[in-house]
Amino acid sequence: MRYTNICIIAASMLALLTPQMGQAQSNKRTVAQAAPAPAQAPASGDKLDVTDLEKKYWAAKDSDFNVVQNRLFSKAGRFSLTANYGTLINDAWSDGPTMGANLGYYFSERWGVELAYSSTDTKDNKAADRLRLQNGYPNHNKMKNFYGAQVNWVPFYAKMSFLNSSILYFDMSASLGAGVTEYAQQMQEGAATKQAPTVTLDLSQHFFLNKWLALRIDYKNRFYNEEIVWFKKSSVPAGRDRVESTELNHSTLLMLGLTVYY
Repeated sequence: MRYTNICIIAASMLALLTPQMGQAQSNKRTVAQAAPAPAQAPASGDKLDVTDLEKKYWAAKDSDFNVVQNRLFSKAGRFSLTANYGTLINDAWSDGPTMGANLGYYFSERWGVELAYSSTDTKDNKAADRLRLQNGYPNHNKMKNFYGAQVNWVPFYAKMSFLNSSILYFDMSASLGAGVTEYAQQMQEGAATKQAPTVTLDLSQHFFLNKWLALRIDYKNRFYNEEIVWFKKSSVPAGRDRVESTELNHSTLLMLGLTVYY
């Protein structure tokens, strides 16, 4: 009887412990399955394939993203008015302080149009005066006024540090245009006013002071055909001492101005 009771108690304890042991074994298997497999070291001869990365990096244009310069000062949809002053820098026989004005409008940050006017007070320089003292005079004309229009293209916009104290924002534009140049045809007695169709090619740089103002530097080139009177001997009577010819004139102006945007 005692033996029977002992067997019954042992069987009961075994029945109670069996589910717990099974659960412990299941937990061990779960932990073992969840543990990550150890990384295998690459073979010494294997190389990292960076072909896709190279194609991405060296692509001429990526449609997914673009890196652009943040524009603190915008031109798009605004008018501009410029007053400038400068000088004629490439005439062999004349010096000419120049005053001008430009009225423009920008359709976008890249494109705009502009009306331009300038007046040049050309006079003989030292080289022409020396030749005159030697009983001679150069065959040339003197540029006076210009009226025209041009298309502006702005490919560059950037900023730079000035003495580590402030940031300067600037852009650079190229302009192609057409107009009319008035010039004084030099003759032995007086001068005649002539006009010539003109092609212009300008480079301009704006340094923005604030939203409304910018300093402007212009390098202006004008190309036109002019009629030149060729002087002969001074002893020949007036009216019989001239021969007219047509030559291509390339005049260059360097201008400094102030631009207002509105």
